[in-house]
Amino acid sequence: MDKEKREQDKHKSALRNSLQKLLLPCSMEDVFCRKSLLLLATSLIIAFLLTPSFTVENTPYRLGEIADKNIKARHDFLIEDEQATAKRREEAVKQAPTVYDLDEGVERQALNRLEIAFQSMRDSLPPSLTPGLNRDLLLGRALEPPLVSVAPSPLEITDAAQFASQRKKDLEGLFGFPMTDDVFEDLAAHNFDEGVQLRVSQLLKAYFEAGIVTNKAWLLQGQGENLVIRKTGSHEEYLLPPPHTFPDVDEARKFARMQAMEQGKDVKEMMTIAYLVSHFLQPNMVFNLEETQARREQAYASVKPAFIKLMRNEMLVREGQRIGPEELLKLKVHEQGKPSRHWSLIFLSLFVFICLSTWVFVHVARLHLPSFRMDMQDFIFLGIMLIFLLSLGRFSLWLADTIGEGSPHLVGKTLLYSLPLSAGAMIASIFFGVNVALIFSLLMNLFAAMLFGKDFGLFFYFLIGCFVAAHGVSSCRNRMVPIKAGLYVGCVNIVLILLTAFLQEQMVFFRVIMNAFFGLSGGIFAGILVTGITPLAEMAFGYTTDIKLLELATMDQPLLQELMVQAPGTYHHSIIVGNMVEASAKSIGANSLMAKVAAYYHDIGKIRKPLYFIENQFDCENRHEKLAPSMSSLILISHVKEGVELARQHRLGKDIIDIISQHHGKSFISFFYKKAIEAREKKLQAVKGIDLPPINADDYRYPGPKPQTKEASLVMLADVVEAACRSLNDPTPARIQGLVNRLINNIFSDGQLEECELTLKDLHQIAKHFNHVLATVHHKRIDYPAGAPGEIKGKTDAPDSGQREPKQDRDKSGATREDGRTDLKRLGIH
Repeated sequence: MDKEKREQDKHKSALRNSLQKLLLPCSMEDVFCRKSLLLLATSLIIAFLLTPSFTVENTPYRLGEIADKNIKARHDFLIEDEQATAKRREEAVKQAPTVYDLDEGVERQALNRLEIAFQSMRDSLPPSLTPGLNRDLLLGRALEPPLVSVAPSPLEITDAAQFASQRKKDLEGLFGFPMTDDVFEDLAAHNFDEGVQLRVSQLLKAYFEAGIVTNKAWLLQGQGENLVIRKTGSHEEYLLPPPHTFPDVDEARKFARMQAMEQGKDVKEMMTIAYLVSHFLQPNMVFNLEETQARREQAYASVKPAFIKLMRNEMLVREGQRIGPEELLKLKVHEQGKPSRHWSLIFLSLFVFICLSTWVFVHVARLHLPSFRMDMQDFIFLGIMLIFLLSLGRFSLWLADTIGEGSPHLVGKTLLYSLPLSAGAMIASIFFGVNVALIFSLLMNLFAAMLFGKDFGLFFYFLIGCFVAAHGVSSCRNRMVPIKAGLYVGCVNIVLILLTAFLQEQMVFFRVIMNAFFGLSGGIFAGILVTGITPLAEMAFGYTTDIKLLELATMDQPLLQELMVQAPGTYHHSIIVGNMVEASAKSIGANSLMAKVAAYYHDIGKIRKPLYFIENQFDCENRHEKLAPSMSSLILISHVKEGVELARQHRLGKDIIDIISQHHGKSFISFFYKKAIEAREKKLQAVKGIDLPPINADDYRYPGPKPQTKEASLVMLADVVEAACRSLNDPTPARIQGLVNRLINNIFSDGQLEECELTLKDLHQIAKHFNHVLATVHHKRIDYPAGAPGEIKGKTDAPDSGQREPKQDRDKSGATREDGRTDLKRLGIH
């Protein structure tokens, strides 16, 4: 028997442990580790988003804006004088020389052809003949007649002409250009005199060494510029200052012909020299564009920028001054001149700051705001929302800078007014309440102000909008509430924009209109965004909004239908409890809709074993009479676990599941505990000397947890009070009031309400509304006497449909029950 008892205790202990694991899925150490990892991961991403705002400095003003304060230099710095620098570089480019290549090979080839041609012609003369005979022979003339007159034959004359023609062609081939008969005859007449060759060579050398350009137009364009003459053969170069008088080939030939007229002995020789020189002259100076461009680029790069030194405390911009190009340049250079900081150090500093500020906000809120109760998945959801909105802010900032720089009418700050940061406050308020929404808004806007370049004007703009948004959706019971709240936020944004314009005296009509339009759009867009995100968050995280609660409150829900069929007494009890908590919740500031719907479902676990609960037994036997007290207590305790399982299967939401698991707290099942004590004493008296284990009081206590919220505590109080009122013999208002006060005091004294935020004032309000509802439910009915014989036919003794006969108490005397049976027999019921 002891072994059987130990097995039963072991079974109860295993059931209790499984129930605790279900309600507390992870240990405190695991929760701390997960929250720490979430904090580190979220801070890491946010620091990544904020770092560019501290590493990339933006000028506080744009071109054409009016400075709203004096700006002085915080340190000495140099600013480049772009105009002076450009002027210096332009002068350097002009002074860079133009490069011409002097091809020495042109002169060498011309002189070589001249020398070879003259030498070949001289070598071809017959040495036995006199110069005069050579000339005649070359000219194709017959020899002089001998002393004895003999006429030359025609054959001799023909051969001489052919010989002369051939020699002319040979000479033209050696020169490289055609020759006239006069020039050839003159050269032949002097037997290709070396003196003629020498005078032609001297003229050619003079002109080739002076240089002949290919195109005079290039030279004329570079008048006033220095020239660099590079000799291609010797790689020497020399600089020639302006002016430059290099001739082109036509001018050189013209000058050469004129100079040749002074070189010859006679006219024919002069013409011959002029002809040869003009035909041998060729351009030998070529403009080198590539080298000229390279030297100009080198000269441009060699000029150092001109700087203007600005001293510390020197005024850069005065208040009310219009920002011009020069002022804008000073501000940009001043910002760039700040001491350089490595991005990794900034990133690490931001990471630590975000971690610390987030932890402080959450820790202080947890300590001083009783309603601030967040689970792991709540922190995950808020972390995702924070990262999403800050990422949207980073994208909007980039878009604002891009569009603002390219648009003459919009500035970057105008587009930022449409950023829907108030959507985060709305979502936090819908799912977690206004207190959490305000804390979340403050933290989010702190990071957003850092994201926007430490702009505290935008910080207050978004913070006030978030506060209005959180309040606007505090009672969200239809899908249009976020849209209306967004419209309110848009209107508040317009007022803030107008006030800012008045305070800063920047009443530019078009700009104010554009800012107001984007501010209104931001509020409306936030409402639309919340309307779309809310259902997705409900499905992904199992949250329960007022809209979902209204859906669950309808009596055609499958779970309520099953409860009504399987456990009608429990269903009726749940409906009354729902009415009780709804009336009480409104008076203590709790969510009345949440409390009422949770009351409807708080006992759904009784569907599994409905007949083990007294409200569903009616006139049948009590099944607990055949069970051991320990097993009865396990059945009662298990309806909480089974209710949690059913709620999860039907996706009732985390809030309702929590209330189901907390609605009994750690209350004590005293009836079966006393019954177990009595059974143990009887067994000890019946069997002398038997050693029975003591009764463990914890086996007769619900595993908890205790109610954590006002709604859960309301359901606990209403559940106990409504069940106890059913046992009253005569439920008069005075008895109901006494019972309600006694039960609430017992629950309070037992410590079941120590983890929720109820006050004594709240308990008085709860008792007041409980009394009112229960007095209405259990009010007395009028007794209708039976009609006397002979009354008018058609009269009936049935009560009004709105009335009902008072319920007979089970502990009434047998005589009364017998009278009841007599009345039933009179109605034909046996």
